[in-house]
Amino acid sequence: MQLVLHDWNDEDCIRILKNCRDAIAGRENGKLIIADAVVADHGDKEDGNPKELEHVRLMLDMVMMAHTTLGKERSTLKEWRFILDQAGFTRVVVTPIETVLSVIQAFP
Repeated sequence: MQLVLHDWNDEDCIRILKNCRDAIAGRENGKLIIADAVVADHGDKEDGNPKELEHVRLMLDMVMMAHTTLGKERSTLKEWRFILDQAGFTRVVVTPIETVLSVIQAFP
């Protein structure tokens, strides 16, 4: 799932994620893979994201704030963990890659 969840508010996003979790629950090696921007929290000194792309991630955050009225940009790891936890995922692994996006793996 890439750049989809920011189109939805928390309630709808959690409902979508619960449906994804239900579809993969009980399957061996089942996981949800999300590709989206993860901006470092102010307290994070090293989050693994390429620092030269941080300004692009912040710009995407601002574009989404101006672009959507019903959705919500979830840019920090804390925000991602919240909605995934509410949807019933028990483990989340975030892997920064050499691009603006990170790979978020969520396990039921």
